[in-house]
Amino acid sequence: MELVVGKVSQIQRYVFSSNRLRENVGASYLVLQAADNWALEAVIETTRHNNNIVQKIQNNENVYELDDSKQIESDSSMEAEVLYTGGGNFVALFRKSEGANQFIRNLSRRALTDAPGLQLAVARYMFDWGESLSRAVSAAFERLEANKRGWIHGAPLLGLGVTAACSSTGLPAVKDYFIEDKGESFLVGAEALAKLENVFRARERLGKIVPLPSGYAYPVEDLDFLGRTQGEHSYIAVVHIDGNEMGQRKKDIGARYDDPAQNREYITAMRNFARGIKKAADLALKKTIERLIERIEKDTECEKEKNGKVIVHHGKDNEGNTDYSSPIARIELARKDDITYYLPILPIIYGGDDLTFVCDGRLGLSLAETYICAFEKETEENGAINKKITSSAGVAMVKSHYPFAQAYRMAEMLCQSAKNYRRKIKEYFADSSYLDWHFALSGLSGTLEEIRRREFRVREGSLTLRPVSLGENSYQPYKSWPIIKKTIDAFQQEKWLQRRNKMKAFREALRGGREEVKQFILKYGIGEELPTIDEPNFEFSKTGWYGEYCGYFDALELADWFIPFEEEVVS
Repeated sequence: MELVVGKVSQIQRYVFSSNRLRENVGASYLVLQAADNWALEAVIETTRHNNNIVQKIQNNENVYELDDSKQIESDSSMEAEVLYTGGGNFVALFRKSEGANQFIRNLSRRALTDAPGLQLAVARYMFDWGESLSRAVSAAFERLEANKRGWIHGAPLLGLGVTAACSSTGLPAVKDYFIEDKGESFLVGAEALAKLENVFRARERLGKIVPLPSGYAYPVEDLDFLGRTQGEHSYIAVVHIDGNEMGQRKKDIGARYDDPAQNREYITAMRNFARGIKKAADLALKKTIERLIERIEKDTECEKEKNGKVIVHHGKDNEGNTDYSSPIARIELARKDDITYYLPILPIIYGGDDLTFVCDGRLGLSLAETYICAFEKETEENGAINKKITSSAGVAMVKSHYPFAQAYRMAEMLCQSAKNYRRKIKEYFADSSYLDWHFALSGLSGTLEEIRRREFRVREGSLTLRPVSLGENSYQPYKSWPIIKKTIDAFQQEKWLQRRNKMKAFREALRGGREEVKQFILKYGIGEELPTIDEPNFEFSKTGWYGEYCGYFDALELADWFIPFEEEVVS
């Protein structure tokens, strides 16, 4: 037999190489197709019906499932068995090398013609059923990574004679593409054209995974539809969430079924694990969007809006009660037509352990938290996974017309920063999810480390507590999202929000260090009014600092516009 493993390479580069939202959405659909449906269709084309793929028609669309009862080791008529697909990977066993050759040709041809620019990496590994399948799969993926490292980058044909350039990729244009609803046209190359022509299919797929109630639509066409407050700068949040140690989870399954006599058990476990991850991710996304719609409906009813739907976050009075006369942040949903509103969120990459979405900037952190908590719960309750899967998230908040590709790269760096912090402290307490974010008032120049050193490092130490754990942090309790949210809540009360000059002065005092904070407290007669950061032995409420960390800068930065989801809105 021959084992074939494959994956889509450089997914983020392909999806986010353009600053046009339509192209990003279409590209994400093509990535999913290449590693899933196209791979399965290539197996069918290669082996006809001698495989374990069941093809169904649902809503005039081909849907594929794997038949667990068909087993290549016991059925000599089977020419191939797909072991599993998911997360941009596919694994299949072919009885003969000729079948593996033809499958790779078929899939490669499909990718080249239907998704120009997409990189598909494949590796082959000779296998005998008397060997350990889990070890063979591991070896095949190692070979695949070696193939990727040794890949020779080709030089694209930049055009012959007089050619026009694609406005997205700079490669030769093949069409003048017209967007009817915007009344504009632009030149596109083969790669950009393939992405744009799949936007409708991408919208259909999202609508099937997370169907919206009547009156709502996804803002696939333009970032301007994500929501804004009239008369203010509009910010979006690009959110990238990635499951922690997913590779290790798969290795653990392989180690559990390492014996050749357990090859079938290994296939079953991996197949169920892949199915479980997809189901958990889809349900978590569905619950997140349902929670957003619930908030919209409550806030709209509370405001008694007659002409539109809104999300409104109110401040609090000095007793901590919601003050409905002082809204802090207000999102007015954009209209699609007279009866339909655009949701202020658009998932772009989804359906696996990683998720990328874009939303109104004021909702980025709350939506990320909501999704991560839902994903943890769904994976913990799924019998095929058995143990919750934590995640790391990066949230980049930028002006709505900032280059989208750069904003995504920042979100990716922030996600990696959260992962790095997790690795640093995970041995000290039970595993948690982690979060990092950046609020860019201007541009994004340099690496995350350079930005933090330039903008958030002073003589006393770090102005920011980021990255933080999403739950309690027993190693560094003050570096946790619940603590920062509690502090934001304190700054969103009347005694702070009604005195903007005090908040601005406090920020400057924090930059000056402990002594300037003490002078600030005396000058403004604050006494014990600085928000308490839980642990009594910390000095935050006296000097603003503890060790090398400032306890208030993050909360002050978010106080004017952060919208939490926990707030109960009453009509």
